[in-house]
Amino acid sequence: MTETLTKVGNEIHERIVVGVATLENVDPMALPPLFDAVDPDALEAIFADSESEAVRIGTVEFPYAGHTIRIEFDDEPIVRID
Repeated sequence: MTETLTKVGNEIHERIVVGVATLENVDPMALPPLFDAVDPDALEAIFADSESEAVRIGTVEFPYAGHTIRIEFDDEPIVRID
């Protein structure tokens, strides 16, 4: 099963944890800490608005809680959980 999360007002790291918890049907607090897989602050910095307003396109992928997390950035970050 795949969960795709577009921006809904939450920080990227929150969308990842909530998305995985939804797929697993568990409380987000029951999941391992995200920082065991990736630095949440660095993740947010990668996708933060740039001061130069330069166009950024890219992808970040990493394993977390038995899932593959893929964050794609074109106009807005899109989180995919496989």
